[in-house]
Amino acid sequence: MDPNKVLWGVIGTNVAIYGVWQYGISNYRQFGDPGCLQFMLRHFMNSPEAWQNGRWHTLLTSAFSHKDLDHLGINMLVLYSMGQGVLQAIGNSRFLLLYAGAGVAGSLATIFYRKYIRPSLERSRGRHALDNPTMGSLGASGSVMGLTTFFACACKWRLTPVLL
Repeated sequence: MDPNKVLWGVIGTNVAIYGVWQYGISNYRQFGDPGCLQFMLRHFMNSPEAWQNGRWHTLLTSAFSHKDLDHLGINMLVLYSMGQGVLQAIGNSRFLLLYAGAGVAGSLATIFYRKYIRPSLERSRGRHALDNPTMGSLGASGSVMGLTTFFACACKWRLTPVLL
């Protein structure tokens, strides 16, 4: 398959999921219907609560999920800039595996931080951790950072244009 189709497929998936978030938010604000928004919160947001309740798929689905346009835009700009070089270096299948693996690793790191590190830091500072276990994280930042790190390490002598 053409590597551009793979890259644009990942970008398109992120954009489509952003569209569903916007639909859910709008539907809730305009009509008071929480159905779509609740579905997105349960299945496209990573949180310790999701992990504890067996919704492990959110470790991956949250890596394609954005609620804010600026968050989506920056992540997709970096994904497009770095993704081309990574695709050329490792091919389609490994690119998708790296994107997914880095996204899951980022999600696990977030859960570990929120569940163990942050409360410990708060206690050491004499504060009570105010973290809500249902509050979650989302976005392609973990995946994008994984791709960027791979590119920086594996292709360190290669010049690539980066859109700014």
